[in-house]
Amino acid sequence: MSSSKRLRPVQRIASHSERQAARAFGASQRVLSGEEAKLEELRSYHREYLQRFESEARNGMSATQLQSYRAFLVKLEAAIHQQEEVVAVSNERHRQQRREWQQRYSRSQALDKVVAHSQEKERLEQERREQSESDDRSQRRR
Repeated sequence: MSSSKRLRPVQRIASHSERQAARAFGASQRVLSGEEAKLEELRSYHREYLQRFESEARNGMSATQLQSYRAFLVKLEAAIHQQEEVVAVSNERHRQQRREWQQRYSRSQALDKVVAHSQEKERLEQERREQSESDDRSQRRR
């Protein structure tokens, strides 16, 4: 069995592994984007709520209302901080998935080159054999 044929199953496995890593990388990108969108939504809501608070504070509000606004802002800021941590974890997972995909991609590409080189070598060897056989036949005729 030729070396290119022996390498083909390894090549297929590496290619399959690379495609799986690419899908995982894409999924991690979607998760990261979703978590970043949630964070931006919380920040936007915080800005709006803070503006509303400042506007109502200028018009005068009771101590109970003031405490209520401040308590909610504290909770909102805690949620933002927690979401920032979620985004950081998602970002790290995304970087890991990218590294994993790049490694598998490199391995797959290297195997593709090895197989292509092996096939080219086999083709050249076959051509040499055929040329040698042709030369032998033509010498015998003479």
